[in-house]
Amino acid sequence: MSAGKEANTVGVIKRTLKNCKGDTFVFILILVFFILTLAVILIEYFRMESLYQQVEYVLQRGVNSAVEYAMKDEYRRDGYALMDTELAKETLYDYLHASMELDSGLNKYAGDEWVYELQIKNLHATESPPRLTLDGAIRTHSIFAFLPGEIELPFSISSVNTQITEGGSQ
Repeated sequence: MSAGKEANTVGVIKRTLKNCKGDTFVFILILVFFILTLAVILIEYFRMESLYQQVEYVLQRGVNSAVEYAMKDEYRRDGYALMDTELAKETLYDYLHASMELDSGLNKYAGDEWVYELQIKNLHATESPPRLTLDGAIRTHSIFAFLPGEIELPFSISSVNTQITEGGSQ
């Protein structure tokens, strides 16, 4: 903006505030409305971001634990890294229910209030190299009643157990 336009804009605001017809009150109400709307949007954005980071962190721990638990130790001595894929999947689901406290429909509740649903779209496990990949979304809703609808936050989490030989990988 040029200096002339800024001075003109400031002049218009000053004239509006000095006006005795009631325009000032309406102007202030509109200004407060926009400030509150911006605050609500920011609060909701940071709440969603925080929820996403918390769930993603716990899911990464679960996928890592499932891979580590399902490793076939009897093959490690011979230099092979193999994983029991079914055991890894079962361990992950046990983790989701026990540690994340999800119900049978993979819903999370805080007391009696629904918080989110974990939607698993793909769970892929490979025996060699030992890898478990979880693709899905977190489905949640806004805490503000005037923001209807549900929000999906997609994620893709993977864990690989690599064989490291003495002196580094080759």
